Amino acid sequence: MWLYNDLKNSRFSTLSKHLLGWSLFIAYEIIYLYVMTGTVGDLYAYLLHYTINIILFYLNAHLLLIYSIKKPRSAVIIFPLFIISEIAVFVAIKYLAVLIIMGEGPDLSADGAITKYVVSNIMRLIYIMGFSTAYWFALLTIHRSKKLAIMETEQLIKQNEKILLQKDLLQTRNAYLQAQVNPHLLFNTLNFMYNASAKLSDKLAQTVMSLSDIMRYALTAIDKDDKVELEKEISHIHNYFQLNQARFDEKLNISISINGDPEGLRIIPLALITLVENIFKYGDLHDPQNPAHISLDIHQGKLVMELQNKKRANRPIHGYGTGIHNLKERLDIYYPNDYSMEVIDKENNYKLRLEINLG
Repeated sequence: MWLYNDLKNSRFSTLSKHLLGWSLFIAYEIIYLYVMTGTVGDLYAYLLHYTINIILFYLNAHLLLIYSIKKPRSAVIIFPLFIISEIAVFVAIKYLAVLIIMGEGPDLSADGAITKYVVSNIMRLIYIMGFSTAYWFALLTIHRSKKLAIMETEQLIKQNEKILLQKDLLQTRNAYLQAQVNPHLLFNTLNFMYNASAKLSDKLAQTVMSLSDIMRYALTAIDKDDKVELEKEISHIHNYFQLNQARFDEKLNISISINGDPEGLRIIPLALITLVENIFKYGDLHDPQNPAHISLDIHQGKLVMELQNKKRANRPIHGYGTGIHNLKERLDIYYPNDYSMEVIDKENNYKLRLEINLG
């Protein structure tokens, strides 16, 4: 509603300005004529005269001149013809209008009266067209100024976005450097812990090894295509699974099955683990009657991942949303037409099916 009112007010304001301008122009000419001659013409004659002048004014500004800008090549030929036609039509219409409305036309019987009548009307025509052209140039200047201002604003916005992007990138790099742990120190420490724990407990040693593999995968540099080997992603899932089973003394009711050969296939890193993590975060894995299932089927370059789990009663509301949303954004970038995801989110159960063409 407010937009309609703004447009309505804008049009009313423009119309008011035009009416005011014409009122001042007509008043000036009538007053000037009265001062110079001491007489004032007939009201109907003035009404007819200025109606034709105003029509000519806008016809020239909004038709002829705009056409010359849109089609400059043809305007070289059309423009002079249009001017000549405009003069002829203007003189003829004015004569006929005076004859019809006033009941009689101007007296053209005297010698040179026709020439004088035509020349005076041509001069008047040139006078009105001059004002019309000035008005058109003013509109064109305002339009181009607004367009230039918009372009400058858009350019400033782009520059500002670029600066912010560079700043965010710099902050990300700084945060990465601040959070980065020397891999050699980390893995040497984990190897020491593995060797030391192996003498005490095979289970503890295996847990340390799983943690070491998880950290190694997380710190491994990504290749130029921003992807990793599917085998490594699957190994990461196994390590994550084993680490969580060790945390809960092998009491989690969850199974993983993998069918097919992942060799030679590549995938964006940490894509599948995002879905697996959701099961451990929000699934009820302590109910032996409703175990969770994770299955991976790889066939002819296509990966199908299916997950199913019972929800925890005290789970956070919409707990699955953020991770799935972020994963979809990544998949949209790297596999825009090569993946599909189906989610069945019920009150107590959650199912997901993801298909990606990796071949």
